[in-house]
Amino acid sequence: MAIAGGLAGAALLLLTPGEAFVRIVPWLLLAATCLFAAGPQLLAAVRSRGNGAAGSLLSAAAILGVSIYGGYFNGGLGIMLLAVLGLIGFTNLHGMNGLKNLLSAILSVVSVATYATAGLIAWDSALILAVATTIGGYLGAWQARRIQRTDLLRTAIVAVGAAMTVVFFVV
Repeated sequence: MAIAGGLAGAALLLLTPGEAFVRIVPWLLLAATCLFAAGPQLLAAVRSRGNGAAGSLLSAAAILGVSIYGGYFNGGLGIMLLAVLGLIGFTNLHGMNGLKNLLSAILSVVSVATYATAGLIAWDSALILAVATTIGGYLGAWQARRIQRTDLLRTAIVAVGAAMTVVFFVV
């Protein structure tokens, strides 16, 4: 699902005019942040109606949808993946974080390959970004695993998402 979604999202971005993309970005961040913030309540509602987890088809569709989002716009992807993983039944935030990183890496590789094939990557800037992102990912994961109170981690994730959303609406 991550491969198919990453490819579909990248193809969709290639077809989207730049002006439309700039107008869409803040709304995508807002949706990601709200979905993650409401995740526990949504999960409780899903669990009250069934066996506590989404079925295979619904889970696959949710991962596909978020992977399309990630292939199209990677900003807030971590929040979206965590939200969807929670909604489909995962409860261990640390385990969810590892799965989020794996899915994000898969769909990002597919997306970047698509953009590279289309000749849309400024490789000098991309190299700097790749190194910084890799270092940040390792340091962030190391630090996140040390956090014992996942309620505080969830609050911090929502706060970062909200701040990013405000910045993108204002800028």
